[in-house]
Amino acid sequence: MTSYCIDDEVGRAAWVRRSTIRDAACLTLVRAQDPVQVATAFGGMAEPARNLDIEEFCEEAFAAQERYPMIALRRLGDRVLVVEDGGRQGSRPEVLRRAAHQDAVSVYWAEDGATRFSHAVGGSVRTSFEGALPEYREGEQPEEVERFFDDLVWCRDDPVPAMLALAGRITGVPSEPGWLDGQFCTYPVAEWPDDLAAVPDPLDNVPGYPSELAAVIRAAPDPVRRHAAAAVARYVLTAAGCLDHPRVRRTLSAISAGTPVHQGRLSAVVRKWSWQSLKHRPSSSVRNQVRAMRVLRHATNGDALTGLLTALSEARRVRHVDGAELNCVALSALGAGFRGLSGSDPGAASGPAQ
Repeated sequence: MTSYCIDDEVGRAAWVRRSTIRDAACLTLVRAQDPVQVATAFGGMAEPARNLDIEEFCEEAFAAQERYPMIALRRLGDRVLVVEDGGRQGSRPEVLRRAAHQDAVSVYWAEDGATRFSHAVGGSVRTSFEGALPEYREGEQPEEVERFFDDLVWCRDDPVPAMLALAGRITGVPSEPGWLDGQFCTYPVAEWPDDLAAVPDPLDNVPGYPSELAAVIRAAPDPVRRHAAAAVARYVLTAAGCLDHPRVRRTLSAISAGTPVHQGRLSAVVRKWSWQSLKHRPSSSVRNQVRAMRVLRHATNGDALTGLLTALSEARRVRHVDGAELNCVALSALGAGFRGLSGSDPGAASGPAQ
């Protein structure tokens, strides 16, 4: 364990290494007036909320870790502190964008040594970096935090206290052991779905499918790929028994028409169904429908190639989906899409890529 001088800024922040959450945690400071809104942004399910002290919360979080994450909230002046024992929600851009209507800062660390510092403002992640490599920053304005680094002693062997000191500089709320005192309002978390992939996967092959499918997908223009992605999702949703849900039908129509999909509403449905699936045994139909809904989300990807490939990949996780039959569905939809394009030769789709 790294030793610290308690007379300096980083040394004073090292209290966390002697606390209940010393091994793995995420601490997030959100500028907000309503803790319930912050909990919702983190995916908290408000109905079963309970008041616990930090020791009780950590016991609850450990007991629930195989089923769902947990968060604990309390007010710190004009901020809401969100504590996660072994959790990671505050490090996720999907959460930070929802929570940071004004601004939020999070410090995450795990038992395997992984760390993450994030700063979000106005619904966008401005800066994010690994604690051991603060000079390599990502985000929409990665250099924005540079001015807060002046004279800050950074320990790469254990960057957590330095990250907490940096968080204190940005928020004006220096970290101290008192952060963990008293009662917290605690919530189980129904996680928000991950962002869709932004970059197409390499099209060397489509895992689990015949090689000729890759050639057809490669030759297809984006409208044809979207048509095929909708067909794949429709087949999977039918197999899972959830094709008739209104949001499902609207989403499939939007994909086929090439119109934008309201991702927030679709994510909310996936999150709700995921939470419901936790109340059933793993083989339940609800859990299978969640897998099917994830296929639908992937099919909505703004990049048509990525959407089709990831939908095909995720489809194999859904029960009652036959791989050979799904391959035929995809090939048939691609062929129909080519035929629907004026002047296109569907036979060209099966030829070698140029």
